[in-house]
Amino acid sequence: MNLRPNDPFDLLEVPARFDLDLRDLKSAWMRKASRVHPDGAGSIDASVAVNDSYRVLLDPITRADALLTRYCAPTVDERCLPEGFLLAMMELRERADEARGESSLLEPLFREARDGRSEALSAISNAFAGVEPDGCSVSRAQLIRAKLNVVRAFDRMLEQLNREELDR
Repeated sequence: MNLRPNDPFDLLEVPARFDLDLRDLKSAWMRKASRVHPDGAGSIDASVAVNDSYRVLLDPITRADALLTRYCAPTVDERCLPEGFLLAMMELRERADEARGESSLLEPLFREARDGRSEALSAISNAFAGVEPDGCSVSRAQLIRAKLNVVRAFDRMLEQLNREELDR
C-alpha cells in the first residue's frame, strides 16, 4: 500500500472513495483513536491527526476535497457553478423571502433545497466513481467543484430557511 502523508483515508485505513459507510468510518476512527490516544501508547499529535481525519471524512464536502487532493485533481475555477444555477437559486431565495413567516410555504422550499443538495451529492458520487487512481481529468474536477458549490449553496439556503422558520 502506497501511503500518503496527511491523507485522511490512509490514516484511518478506509477505502479512498466518496461513498463511505459512515458506520464503518466511525468504527475505523474508534479503532485508530484507541491505538494513538495519549493515555495509551500514542501522542497528542497523532490523536489530533486521527480526529481531524475523521472530521474531514465525515463531511461530504471536505471528503470530496480530500479525494480531489488525493487524485491530484487539476486546479480549476473554485467558484464554478452549473449553467443556470445562479438564476434558479436567486428565484428560490425570492420565494423564501416571500414565504417568510408562513410554514405552509416554507416546507416545499425545504424539500426543494434538500432534494437539490441530494442530487448534487449523487452527481459528485457518480463523478468520483469513474476516477482512475492515477489522476482526475480537468472536466471531471470541474464537474465535482461545480457540484460541491451547489451543495454549499443549498446548505446556505437551508440555513436561511431555518432562520425564517425560527423567526415565526
